[in-house]
Parts: sequence; C-alpha cells; structure tokens
Amino acid sequence: MSRFTDKLCPVCRARFTDNDDVVVCPECGTPHHRACYKEIGTCAVERFHADGFVWNGLLPDEEAAASAEQAAAAEQPQQFENADPHHAEIPNYSASDEQNSIPEVEEMKDFNPYFEMYKKIRELTNDEKRGEDGVSSKELCHFAGRSVVHYSQAFSAFRVGLPKNGRIQPVKVFLNCCAGMFAPIHQFYRRMDVLGIALLLLSALTSMPEVLLMYDAEYAEIVFTQGTVDLLNKLTVLCSFISFAELILLCIFGDYIYYKFCVRRIKKIRAAYDDGNAAGYYAALTESGAPSKLRIVIGLLAASIVSVLVWELPAHFLLP
Repeated sequence: MSRFTDKLCPVCRARFTDNDDVVVCPECGTPHHRACYKEIGTCAVERFHADGFVWNGLLPDEEAAASAEQAAAAEQPQQFENADPHHAEIPNYSASDEQNSIPEVEEMKDFNPYFEMYKKIRELTNDEKRGEDGVSSKELCHFAGRSVVHYSQAFSAFRVGLPKNGRIQPVKVFLNCCAGMFAPIHQFYRRMDVLGIALLLLSALTSMPEVLLMYDAEYAEIVFTQGTVDLLNKLTVLCSFISFAELILLCIFGDYIYYKFCVRRIKKIRAAYDDGNAAGYYAALTESGAPSKLRIVIGLLAASIVSVLVWELPAHFLLP
C-alpha cells in the first residue's frame, strides 16, 4: 500500500490510506478502491488505454494539470543564482518585454543600484586571505556577528584604505554615531567590557563637579568658599568639554578601536583551534564575538548604580 498512499482513486477522487482495500487495473496499473471498481465494473481510465496510458502515480487529468503548471512556471521570470536573496532580486518581466533572456550577473547593476556594494560585501565576508594584521575578512565578519554591512566596509577601510587624493590610503576614521552616543552601553554590547568600564568611570568623574555644585546649592549646611565654587564651575566646564570630546572621538574612532579589539580576540581564539584549521572554528568566532543583549542590561544596571553612587557618596563627606 505504501506506493498507493495519498494517491487519488479515479472513481471517488478520495485519496488512498494504508487501511484501504485497493485493486489495480491489470492493463494500465491504475489503483481503485475495490468497491469503486466493482461499482463501475471496469477501469475508470479505460478510454486512455488506446493511447498507451500507464499509471505512474498520477491520473491522466493530474498529468495534464502538472504539465500546465510546469509550462506556466517556465514562463515566469527567474532570479540570478548568485544574486543576493534579500537585496538583488531580478525585477519581474511582463509578456510585452522586449528582452526575453536573463542578463548575466554582472549586468544586474543595470537593475539594482546597490548591486556593486552587495557584491563587494559578499566578497569580503567570504575572503579567507589574511592581511597584514594577521586576520581575514571572513574571520572579522564572523566575529562581528551583526551589522556586517557596516563593519565589513569599516574593516576594509582600516585594512586596505580608501581613495584619497587619487591614491588608496589607510584610514582610522569611520563614522559610527552609536559608538559615541550610546557609550558605554554600545561597548558592553560589543563585548568590549574593559573599555565600557573605563568610559563608565570617566563619566562618573566628569559629572562629580556638577554634583558638588548642586549639593552646595541645595543644602545650606554646606559652605564652600567662593574660591572652591569658582574652581568647581571651571571644572564643570572642563568636564563638559571632555564629555563632548569623548562623544566625538568615539563616533569617529569607535569602529577602529573595535577593529583592534576584534583582531586581538580572533588571534586568541584561533590559537585554540589549530590556527583556525580545527572544526568549529568559525562557529567559535561567531559565538565569542556576537553582540550580547545581556551585556546591555548589565551595562544599564552598572550605569544606574554608578549614578546613584556619584550622588550619594558626597553626602557622607559633606553633610553633617
């Protein structure tokens, strides 16, 4: 019964199950329910015997329907085999289109203005050749995990360079606003814990002069000399400048710092995988470097705790 299961009976059009009593036509092999065959007394597709029909799993009308579907599918526009499945799909053609053949992959740029960019990114993410930094683009992209479109271009700029004054020159600048505007949470998210902690402490230190001035204004018991107040005002301005400079520098050089971090971590992981030749190496890179949402939560909690400490600690020394 296994070869008849789920096939159609030509009489009742019900599909066979493993429990059905089935008989087959001795001439063409078409299966029937025994009761259905007895009811009509002959093969339900007898009229096709003269044409040489032999049952091959489909009834004559099913074969005709399948042929019609194949013909319709053949007329539908196709996609390039090497095209990016998300961004480089070939536009549909109508029956009135003059061009009936599919152009070569390289000609996709005529249809998709981003084709060259995605082609370059695909090349970078699959390039296993190690550069002067000792790592490959494929290793860097696997380690970065997410936002590969951005980081593959940033890493390429740092490793190869960008056109400048008619020459390709290495750079250390690649704009990433998230690295500065969301510091130190962004650094924790990208697993740069040491840098994240350093930025958190710097934030606490630069906010301290302003906190002390707020204590002086709120509590009459605290009496700072005029000289101390003037000094705190100057320090507040200086700390504001430092915070702003930190924001700008991280936006400009944050990706380069992350690139150096990736290179160090990749070399360390590769050493544990027989110089990258052991099985599971790229999976280990992805697991070790993938951004961590848990670290975002931990970073937010740490930032909250530091803010509370910055406000509460002076009270133990200043308030009577």
